[in-house]
Amino acid sequence: MLNKIVIVGRLTKDAQIFEKEDRKIATFCVATHRNYKDENGEIVCDYLFCKAFGKLASNIEKYTNQGTLVGITGQMRSRKYDKDGQTHFVTELYVETIKFMSPKSQNNEILSDSI
Repeated sequence: MLNKIVIVGRLTKDAQIFEKEDRKIATFCVATHRNYKDENGEIVCDYLFCKAFGKLASNIEKYTNQGTLVGITGQMRSRKYDKDGQTHFVTELYVETIKFMSPKSQNNEILSDSI
């Protein structure tokens, strides 16, 4: 079976970086445009939650912030967890490669060119 995802989009906010068992982890959300607009003429976006580990996480911390344009390949993975007696499901893109397609902004400005 094949599970390969390729996306291009912008970080919706700075990545969250933390360590677990001496391994750096980055979690972040990427907004991608669909190829159409809604009934109000607004661009429709999907928001994909991403997770990266080790050196990839370090590079994401170093080279990205809110608005950075990135190209990502990876695998979609789902997991479940229990909270307050209810089962919740999460789907995340596990990053295998990332290309930084715009420079990291120095003042968190959101770059305005379209994707």
